[in-house]
Amino acid sequence: MSSEAFKPKRFVQGKHLQTVYNTFFPPKNYLRSKYYFEDILLQLGDGSGDSLWLEHNPPISQYSSGPSWNGIYIVMIHGMEGTSDSSYLVSLAQNALLRGYGCIRMNLRNCGRGQGFSKGTYNIGQTNDVQDVIDFVWKKLSHRIFLSGFSLSASLVLKYLGERRNHKVEAFSSTNPPLDLFKGCEFIDSKEGKFYRDRFVSGFRKKIKNKIIQLPPELEKNAFQTKTFYEFDDRVTAPFFGYKDAKEYYMDCSCVRYIPDIRHSGIIIHSEDDPVVPPFDWEKIEWNRLPHIRTILSPKGGHVGFLTSPTPEIPDGRWLNKIILDYFDLKVDSGN
Repeated sequence: MSSEAFKPKRFVQGKHLQTVYNTFFPPKNYLRSKYYFEDILLQLGDGSGDSLWLEHNPPISQYSSGPSWNGIYIVMIHGMEGTSDSSYLVSLAQNALLRGYGCIRMNLRNCGRGQGFSKGTYNIGQTNDVQDVIDFVWKKLSHRIFLSGFSLSASLVLKYLGERRNHKVEAFSSTNPPLDLFKGCEFIDSKEGKFYRDRFVSGFRKKIKNKIIQLPPELEKNAFQTKTFYEFDDRVTAPFFGYKDAKEYYMDCSCVRYIPDIRHSGIIIHSEDDPVVPPFDWEKIEWNRLPHIRTILSPKGGHVGFLTSPTPEIPDGRWLNKIILDYFDLKVDSGN
């Protein structure tokens, strides 16, 4: 496995450029054209009537000449207000298929092509949704599953694996996870994080206005009155999901509480210059007690950016794909 340190792409050195680069220069998406695909509408088991839209790309060898299937499916989950077509999921899936994996890209509730198939929305601690997807893959596709989350869902993955449950997952990756939600919220409500906060809140408000997310009248009113991310979580997110307030929500869902209980092999990647969710409390985690988890804290990389100059090893310049898939490849034969 390559241990090469991340080096930013020339002229894309800054943390904000690394973060927004893929928005303006996304990878070409062949997952619904060049590769066989299947759309799956999975009804959730919580009795809500909500469904998740999953995008399935089976191993290439099942329908064409190509790399032999290694027996593993990777379940990939996007970040806040992302979709299964987010650039980091598309590029990871396309590279994974070429290495012999099958892929499931999961849309969180009311995201992407799944808009309108749920009454409500998602939150950073909604691990039962992850379990439903894992159970589906286990039952229908493979008993060997890797799990990969980014940004909000990077935290979701860590919380899920730190809980006591039948995970059915062999290995995981978590990229740029919010660790402590209290500190993360304080940062994104600051002047430095305001640009990204406004983008996220605007996305939620648009869905609420268009009745894609259906809220009780009082919460809908609150959604358009709040001025900070904390207020939005305190007056909308927390009460909608049954929490007393934002403090209780953050206390329950901050993945930093769950990391010490993770027993699965995995890789956690973060960047010191992340302009959306800096790695608060990273140094407080006793990583030496978690030898089964590999950690990379890069000085640069932005938020789920990690764009480097193209090389023979990384022809598309997307460093994350190589690091994550090299790690997963090591786990294919080890079984742990």
